[in-house]
Amino acid sequence: MTREPTLPGQMQDTAAQLAPPDRLQPSDTPGAAGEAPCGGADVPRSVPPATRFALFELTGELIYPNLAGAGTSHYTVEPTPYAVARMVWCHQFDPDDKDADDYPLRGYGGTSLSKQETIYHPAAFRNSSGYAIGHPTLAAGDRVFCVFNRQSGRWEIVAPALSVWRFELTGDLPPGGSATACLLVWHDGAYGIDEDVELTVYDATLGTLRGWAGTETTAGSRGYAQYMPDSGRWEIVALEQKARWIRFQLAADLGHEDADAQANVLDYWDGCDPDPNAAGVTVNNCATSSQYLFAGASGAIGLACYDPALDEYRIVQLE
Repeated sequence: MTREPTLPGQMQDTAAQLAPPDRLQPSDTPGAAGEAPCGGADVPRSVPPATRFALFELTGELIYPNLAGAGTSHYTVEPTPYAVARMVWCHQFDPDDKDADDYPLRGYGGTSLSKQETIYHPAAFRNSSGYAIGHPTLAAGDRVFCVFNRQSGRWEIVAPALSVWRFELTGDLPPGGSATACLLVWHDGAYGIDEDVELTVYDATLGTLRGWAGTETTAGSRGYAQYMPDSGRWEIVALEQKARWIRFQLAADLGHEDADAQANVLDYWDGCDPDPNAAGVTVNNCATSSQYLFAGASGAIGLACYDPALDEYRIVQLE
C-alpha cells in the first residue's frame, strides 16, 4: 500500500486539529477578566480566575458579635468580626470601579476614590456556638491586607487572631493553679468585664510569676494571658497583686508589747488597692529580742511593706 506524502503545511494543520481546544496559549492572561468564572468570555476553560489581593484602610473599628443578644442562632447575629473599610490598592481591580470620566481605575493610590466595603476577619477565636470572641485586633485608620474569598463572596482579612487577652479573675487563683476569669474590654473610655466571654487562666510558673511567696490571688485581680498552642491553655504572663507598699494610719493604739494593730490605708504603690472595701488592714509590728520595735497612738501614720508569708503588711516606719 502506497502512502501519500504529507506536506509541511498539512502537518501543521493536522497538529492544530489534534490540539486540545482549551490549551493555554502564550498570549492568554490567567484571570484577565477579574472575577469572571472559569470558561467566561476570552478566558480559557482550563485557567482559574486570578486571586484578588488588596490593601484596605478601616474607617471604623473591628466589630465583634454582641453575645448578650446572640441567642443560639447564627441567623440573628453575624458570628464573624467585621469592619467597614476603603480599598487603598488592589492587584486585580473590579471592572465596575471607574473614575468620574467612566474610565476603569488602575490604581487607587489612597482611599478617596474607593468605595466603602465590609471586610471580615474569619481567623478569630470562637466559642462552642461558633461566635467569634476576644479583643478587636484592628481600629479605625489601621491598614490590613485582604483576599477575596469566592466561596463566601467576601473580602477577608489575612491576619491571625489576637492571642494575648486582658482578663479579670472571677475566682481565687492559687500559686501554680488555675482560676475562672472574664474578658476585660475597653469600652467608652473605661475597662469593664465582658460576662459573656469566660475563660480559664493558668499559672504555669508556680507562683514565681509574681515574685512573691505562695498566697492566693483573689477574685477581681486583673492581668494578661497568652494562648499557648502546645498546652491549649490561656497562660498568665502578667498578674495584678496587692500593693507592695502602703502608707497607713493606725485605727487603734499600738504598744511595744503589741504584735499587730488595725490600720486604714491612705496610699498604696506597686500593686492594686489592698483594701478596696475600706474594711481596714492588719499591720504587723517588728519583734526585737525583748519587745516589739514600734509604738504609736491611734491616728499615727506610717509605712508598711507586704509580707506574702503572712498575707499581711509589716511596719517599717511609724511616726
